[in-house]
Formats: sequence, structure tokens, C-alpha cells
Amino acid sequence: MLFTDENLINLCKNNKREGYDLLFQKYEKYIYRLCYYYTHSKEDSLDLLQEVYIRIYKGIQHFDGNRPLLPWLKTITVNVCLNNLRKQKISTQFINDEGSSPIDLIASTSNVEAEIAYLDTKQSVVKGIQELPEDMKTAIILRHVEEMSYQQIGEIMNLPIGTVKTYLFRGRKLLKDKLKDAGVWEV
Repeated sequence: MLFTDENLINLCKNNKREGYDLLFQKYEKYIYRLCYYYTHSKEDSLDLLQEVYIRIYKGIQHFDGNRPLLPWLKTITVNVCLNNLRKQKISTQFINDEGSSPIDLIASTSNVEAEIAYLDTKQSVVKGIQELPEDMKTAIILRHVEEMSYQQIGEIMNLPIGTVKTYLFRGRKLLKDKLKDAGVWEV
């Protein structure tokens, strides 16, 4: 049986374990992927996933059922990830090839030289994103990885749309400059 978000929310608000189980099953991969993009570590992502689940469990009673669920889940996940980054001041790590990333969709080839060049470029892009200031990095990830609108990003980051656009513009410019310096971006 297919449950809508509204049904899942109602089950959770009635403290039905089935509702939480189905909610977590439905969004587990999405939340994990978002956490992984911030941490680049399977173990850290799983820890953050648990923290997100706890926040969902504690906050679902106050959730407005008339609003869409996914933006609320994204907000919780991004906030948990940002809080984790603030606490630990994580050093930059590269994505290993065990996990998949949206960047993986850019190219795939059987040519070894092209694959090596692709992986080098991928590492440079990920490293460049990780080195951006926190607000710009969050805006870039939400816009280009999560494909969110300016309005959605503004709601999650609690910023006006103009500020979101500014962070995106400056973040893209900084990323482009970093990629030029790394020899990845050609003029």
C-alpha cells in the first residue's frame, strides 16, 4: 500500500510506529545522500542520519500538516549537517568511489585516461565546494545538487531571495577561481 506524506504525518502524530518506519524508509536514501555530501564519510553520514531521525521524531507533533513534508525534512537535515560542521570543523575530505554523487552523472566512460581526468576534475570540484564559506557552500549545494528554487533555499537558510542570489553568485565565482587555479577550468 502506498502512503502519502499526509498519511505518514497523521500516523506519526498518532504515535504509530508504522508511520515513523514508513516515513524513514521513504526518505532514508535522500537524507543520507544529503548528509554524505556534507561529510564525505559513511560513518559520519549515518550518525547525522540518526540525529535527523531524532529531530523528526521530536518535531513531527508540531509540524503543520498543510505544508509539504520534503522542505521541512531538507531544513532539518541541512541544519543538522551545518551544526555538525560547526562543532567539528571537519577537514576537507574527498568523495571516494564507493558512494555515488550527483557529479557522477556528468560523465562515465570506459577510457582509462578519460576516467582518471574525470575523477581528478570531480575531486577538484568537490574540494572547491568544501572550501567555500559556509553560507555560499550551503547555497551552492541546495541549488545545484538538490536543485532547489531560490525561494526554497531562502526558506531553509532563513534569508531573503536577494541574499541567496548573492551567495550563489559569489560562491560560483569563488569556485570558478579555485578551479582555474587548479588548472581544471580553462578561460
